[in-house]
Order: sequence, then structure tokens, then C-alpha cells
Amino acid sequence: MKHTNLELFENIEPYKLHRKNDPETSKQAARSVKLSKARAFVFSLIEKAGENGITIKEMLADNLHLSTSSISSRPNELEKLNLIFYKGDKRNNSRVIRHIKYKEEEKNKEETH
Repeated sequence: MKHTNLELFENIEPYKLHRKNDPETSKQAARSVKLSKARAFVFSLIEKAGENGITIKEMLADNLHLSTSSISSRPNELEKLNLIFYKGDKRNNSRVIRHIKYKEEEKNKEETH
């Protein structure tokens, strides 16, 4: 059964959306805000970027109607959900974010060389 991006992010426990040492305001926000649409949107941008990936700066530049915080915090959440990864490369001093499916492809490329 195929799920939409939005369905992937429904019913995520709030404690998974903040670090233990985050300020109380971050913990309160994680408990009170519906973030599934924002997460799904950012995840779709990462998916569309393909193997080349995308940076937070690039996402913000292409979506000026959104606040910085609407986008900038979502990759951390997606990484915790094991849906994206950082290969370690940067573009314009910003880490490149890729869909997790490219992590296995990257691993296979390294093994064949």
C-alpha cells in the first residue's frame, strides 16, 4: 500500500521532534504544532532534488513565501526518521541533503570502485 508524504508524518510523537537539551520553548512547540504538512513539503523538495540533493538555502530561495523556521528545522526531523541523509558535501557553505534511497546507491558505488 502506497502512502502519501503527508501520511508518513502523521502521529509522530512530539518527543521525537526535539533534543533532550533543547530549551523548554522548543519542547512546547513540538507538543503543540501540527508539523506534518511542513515535513511532507520539505521531504517532497528533497525527493524532487534527486541524487544531486538540495540545501536548506536552496529550499528557502525557492520558497520565499515560507518562514525560515518552517523549512530549516524539518531536515533534522526527517533525519531522525531515517528518511534523509547528509553525505558530507556542501554547496554554498550549506550541507547537501539527500533522500535516503540515494544512501544505498552511494554505498554500492563505493563498493564497486
